[in-house]
Amino acid sequence: MTRISRDEFPNRAFQLAYFIHRERKTALEITTRALNKLQLAATAQGKRLYYRLTGRADARKARSKVSMGEPHLLQRLVYVESEEYERRKEAAAQNSQLTEGVSPARRKDLVVYFIKHLVRITTKRNSFYVTLGLSRLLYNYTTPETMELYNLVIQDPDRVHDDYYYRSRKGLLLREMKERFGETLELAKGVRGEQRWRPAEDTSRYLDLVRECLFWFTPWATACVVPERFDPLSDPIDQLNFQGRHADEEHEVEVNRIHAALHPDCFARLAAANLLDRPEAKLELPHFFLSEDADGDDDSSRTPPNLAEDELRIINDLLVQEATRRKAASAGFLRVLVDGNQLAQISAGQPTATKFMVDHEAEVIEVYGSDQEGPLLLATHLLNFSGSATQNFAITIEGGQRISFTVEPLRDLEGISTGAQVAVAVAETSATRAAAAAARSLWTSIFGQAHETPTGSLAWWKPVSALAALALLFAGAWWVWSNRQDRTEIVMTTPKPAPTIPTIIPSPNQQKDREPSPRPGEAPGAVATASPTPAKRQPGTRERDETFVARTLVADDSVSPDPGELSTRSAWNRQSMGKPLNEVSRVYVQAIGDNALNQALLAEVRARLVAGGAVQDSGADQADAALKFSARPASARADDLRVSVTVRVVNANGYVVWPGARGGSRWRYVGQPRFVAERIVADLVKDIRSRNRER
Repeated sequence: MTRISRDEFPNRAFQLAYFIHRERKTALEITTRALNKLQLAATAQGKRLYYRLTGRADARKARSKVSMGEPHLLQRLVYVESEEYERRKEAAAQNSQLTEGVSPARRKDLVVYFIKHLVRITTKRNSFYVTLGLSRLLYNYTTPETMELYNLVIQDPDRVHDDYYYRSRKGLLLREMKERFGETLELAKGVRGEQRWRPAEDTSRYLDLVRECLFWFTPWATACVVPERFDPLSDPIDQLNFQGRHADEEHEVEVNRIHAALHPDCFARLAAANLLDRPEAKLELPHFFLSEDADGDDDSSRTPPNLAEDELRIINDLLVQEATRRKAASAGFLRVLVDGNQLAQISAGQPTATKFMVDHEAEVIEVYGSDQEGPLLLATHLLNFSGSATQNFAITIEGGQRISFTVEPLRDLEGISTGAQVAVAVAETSATRAAAAAARSLWTSIFGQAHETPTGSLAWWKPVSALAALALLFAGAWWVWSNRQDRTEIVMTTPKPAPTIPTIIPSPNQQKDREPSPRPGEAPGAVATASPTPAKRQPGTRERDETFVARTLVADDSVSPDPGELSTRSAWNRQSMGKPLNEVSRVYVQAIGDNALNQALLAEVRARLVAGGAVQDSGADQADAALKFSARPASARADDLRVSVTVRVVNANGYVVWPGARGGSRWRYVGQPRFVAERIVADLVKDIRSRNRER
């Protein structure tokens, strides 16, 4: 991967901001704000700051190589800082009288803003969301086609999601885009009730602009790793396939995947390898609602100029001014903001840490102090919910204060991020400042009510207070230095609860085979003391147990059941809701989709129902319920014959009775087709009998 130097940062940020807004002054302001936040971004290494960009604006040779994370962090910060200016122009486009002196956004501007925000909310997650966002919201590829595209991006069949997950995550991105653009966009229902944008009348005239946007929004300093022509079944792409063991080491591979999904040439190669229509033919931009005055396009060039020397000097001067203010600032009263909204505060004389919760849409945490000139930004952290279980970041600012962030991502039963618990802590690293802060804290705790002392006592109070202050100063210095390790432990967040993972249940005919044999000298039937471990494929395992079938429960309330399928979480009312699971004895087996894989599995399931006896295959008119399933290949590998099947049972009244009575849930089975069919029927019969015993 190509690396760039910090000397190139100002020019790259300026050109990106200029491409978005086509205004030099606006681009300069965005660049300065983004660079200031980049220097204040906490890292895992707790780096110190740099604020003098001494290189030329058009630097080509890097004198100091930096990690690949910083350029991409700067790109995200440009997107973040750009939004305020975008919203002003959008407001002016709706009503020019509301914002004087602001040029209204034109249709081409909104196309750029739309793609930029889609890239922003997907790249902050991972390559799955990038592939999904472009394929389903920018282009109009179907869900199965999107799944095939991501199969090539991830290069790992064991990490491919099912179609249910794709639809639910598409709904999440759709909602976030709607929240961002509001009434400017209109949602409409397409075929089968699918929600999409109301499409623009003629998207072909924006093809060049869309391509240009994707070039600019592709991660900086990343190379094309997708070959021009390749066979997806026989030509693996090593740069997209992570072979390590630790998830935190996958960053560079994940950046390659994001590049492959964003870069227009790489994405077109992925589509061609899957024999899909070209992206240009699938482009479907939304129709933007603007006032008549702003309804049109501005054809002025978006080609950005280079940053001038005097502009670089202005940026440097402003960064130095901010650094000087931070050097003199004291950590007295701090405000903690998330995406511009204050969620917590840290005050002098109180504990130096605060905890709060953020949702999965949160992006930027900022810590502000203040001085005589007003609010002063001290530290920033850009959230990443796809990282490890606990993330620790810190930065030491010019004044010597160390500001740390501890982020514990929260996930649901399916492993989907729902937000995070965040702890922000402040500690003084300077001995003088630490002693003074400790003295102030002790003084406040002991003499906090001194202002209530009667006036007549002030004559003797002043010398006593002076001596007490000196004593407290020395005591505070001793206390800080003798308890530095303890202070570090105090500001850390409490231990996180054990993560919940989806249950993987072995097939019934294998449970006996998986029971451990008694150890030498151990009596048969003795209970082992070791905890059981879930069955999983070990790294480097070449042979696969062909009879093994994995089952997981897929649940997501954000996705509605299929048309005609109702659901309930309340007590079962047989009169209105129909037969419960324990009364189901005849089922109509229905394959969702008329492909060869579905039809083959349909025959297998029906054969098992005939052989089983407890539950009979039946026609639609005589059945108590319908067993609905959808099958697809478990991976794109030619040697992998497994299928991934999602299944649910719906009674004649339209209520989901298996699994349970939970809306938006279904079972997912992965294994060889005939063993999957056998497992589905066995599990269904077992659950029906279990319900009968509970009566």
